[in-house]
Amino acid sequence: MGQRLIAIAKVSALQMKWQYLSVLQPGSENTRLYQDLKQKLQSMRDVTGSRRIYVFDLEGKSLVDSQDNVFIGTPYRFLDADQIHIEQAKRSNAAVSTAFHGKDDAFYKSAYAPIQGEKEGTGKKGNVTAILAVDASVLFLETMENMQRNLIITGIVSVFAAIALSALFARSIVIPIKKLSRAAQQIKDGDLGVQVERYSRDEVGILAEVFNEMSVAINERDKRLSRLNEELKQMSAGLAHEVRNPLNGMRIFLELIRRQCASDNKANEMIERVDNEVQSLNRIVTEFLDFARPAPLEWDTVSLSEVIGTVFAILHTEFDDNGVQVHTYGLESLPSIRADAEQLKRVFTNIVKNAIQSMPQGGTLTISGKVIPTENIIKIEFTDTGIGIPQDTLERIFDPFFTTRNTGTGLGLAIVKRILDALSWTIECRSKEGQGTTFIITLPIERENIEKDKL
Repeated sequence: MGQRLIAIAKVSALQMKWQYLSVLQPGSENTRLYQDLKQKLQSMRDVTGSRRIYVFDLEGKSLVDSQDNVFIGTPYRFLDADQIHIEQAKRSNAAVSTAFHGKDDAFYKSAYAPIQGEKEGTGKKGNVTAILAVDASVLFLETMENMQRNLIITGIVSVFAAIALSALFARSIVIPIKKLSRAAQQIKDGDLGVQVERYSRDEVGILAEVFNEMSVAINERDKRLSRLNEELKQMSAGLAHEVRNPLNGMRIFLELIRRQCASDNKANEMIERVDNEVQSLNRIVTEFLDFARPAPLEWDTVSLSEVIGTVFAILHTEFDDNGVQVHTYGLESLPSIRADAEQLKRVFTNIVKNAIQSMPQGGTLTISGKVIPTENIIKIEFTDTGIGIPQDTLERIFDPFFTTRNTGTGLGLAIVKRILDALSWTIECRSKEGQGTTFIITLPIERENIEKDKL
């Protein structure tokens, strides 16, 4: 019975906020705060079957009492017999008294529980500011047993109710939300127009309906953009053809004029300038045409080192003219692969030309290749010591027609990206302004289009 009585005292003490008790003074009996605290004590007394519950300060004077007509500051003389247990409570330890004989000839016990303040700024318990006492008869034990049984039954019912509510909640909220999440991921992965089932007419159902409408709208917009893109490509390709044909004719006529003016050095110089401009226009038209109407890949066994060597041979003069030194590492150890040699040559040529143009005062271009068996990939890196790329434009360098130079179409790196995407390779650019740029091409070696060199 003692332990049960202490438990009731501790629970009751938790209901008494020390901040509220600290402001009570004699004469506060008619305030709403006092009446609320008294009502709490009376409710706990009635629920537990206790005889009396009261709170007193460290001097043994009443603060709140479930019994009527006990005023704030009234000294509890009867506490003198329990000073040992009260001292325990003052040391933050709940205690219970020995049984005593009441005026109604029944036997009672009193339990004392500390009410503690808080240490400033820590939220931890501080010193004891008051003590709560519970007086209960021997019949209290029977009341506690009944309450314990009722609590167990209530707990079991509550658990089953929580499980049932959780299952209902999962079906009506969680499952539809998960399906919406999966559908959103499908749209992100390119499966446009995906629909989700509408389970109900509530907010989740409305959300599903709005999602379906959005999915359809995105799909329709994507189709329109695809059609527009294809139409623009066709128009651009046609326009490029129309421009290229006169350019070829101009070169033919320039050659005829050159032959007629073979002895006129000044005329030949002017013809050469015009021819160079015509060739420049022809290169721009060719790039534009290749981007608008890319050629299909022609798969074959390709040596990466040989393709890069061919690029070096083509650009040898440009290296010398621009004072660029080239260093290579690990290219000879790379395995042969399945790819399109001409398209790869174009990729490497564009990247190397980009590096040369970024080093107007000369510099070093380093090309390295390595196989990473643990990741089943090959990496080829092109690193220059040029002017670098500003960070605010780095993410746009593969966009069509984007360029930071005064010359060029801005299609070189866009074509590189398109070819590598068709090969299922990836390209990454790292650059710091004033320190140079590195292009990293990564290709998987576990794909069927990769062949190892045969020794």
